[in-house]
Amino acid sequence: MGIKRTALDCLVSLMKTAIRVSTGKHATQIHAHLAEQFSPVITQDAGAAGTLRFYCPGVLPEYRARTLLTKEPETIEWLNSMGKGEVLWDIGANVGIYSLYAAQRGVAVQAFEPAPGNYYLLHRNIELNHLDHLIDSYCLAFNDESRLDAFHMSTTDLGGSTSSFGEPTDWKGETYVAKFKQSMIGFTVDGFIAQFAPPRPHHIKIDVDGIEKKIIRGAKQTLADPHLRSVLVELNTAWGDYGEIVGLFTAAGLTLRKKAHAAMFDSTELSAVYNHIFVRDGA
Repeated sequence: MGIKRTALDCLVSLMKTAIRVSTGKHATQIHAHLAEQFSPVITQDAGAAGTLRFYCPGVLPEYRARTLLTKEPETIEWLNSMGKGEVLWDIGANVGIYSLYAAQRGVAVQAFEPAPGNYYLLHRNIELNHLDHLIDSYCLAFNDESRLDAFHMSTTDLGGSTSSFGEPTDWKGETYVAKFKQSMIGFTVDGFIAQFAPPRPHHIKIDVDGIEKKIIRGAKQTLADPHLRSVLVELNTAWGDYGEIVGLFTAAGLTLRKKAHAAMFDSTELSAVYNHIFVRDGA
């Protein structure tokens, strides 16, 4: 895939150079045609959401787009349960595949993604699908206290994951050596809402690979707010503090409704990692 894209990039560069020596509307038309033919944009079947377009300048972004409906079927089922006009907070949005899916169905999304490369792709995808009226996005992190700190990135590859605010802790609960540290501002969820008064969430999705407990601790008031109907959070059931994390949701009046992952993860190192869906009774 990488060799193919490099070859295409070189071909496009040569053709653009040739076009620059000519003038007039024909050159403009040729340029537009080439841009369309060689653009790394794919159109993907999005099931109940129709079709979506994704900017995929690499293997990982394309993988995320191609597996939209299959990698986390429980997430798609959860998103399909939301009504038009409801508000979803997508914490750890990555390149935005689930934000886009929800917005395409009429859900209003607040998307949060600290990794600069992923944030760029998130914005390109919002633009490609003309969803800027339904998705607000912010390049910031959440934590158990509001402060400036480092965002520790295990990879800077576009579409990459396993990054952590404040401390380099991965999805296993282990410390890793960051490839790159990005200066970042972090907020508690409760503090962000108190300071900026964004649309309050009916639903929250948390997928952050390491500091879930800190984010949940910083969202106690939000989690207890009757306005909030459900939360989907990816948790490792092998963590020593797993029971404590589940207890934070219980204390907020939320009940674990479902714990699931795709069957393809059953025999992998991710076998203990599940998406947990907590709901408020009566919601």
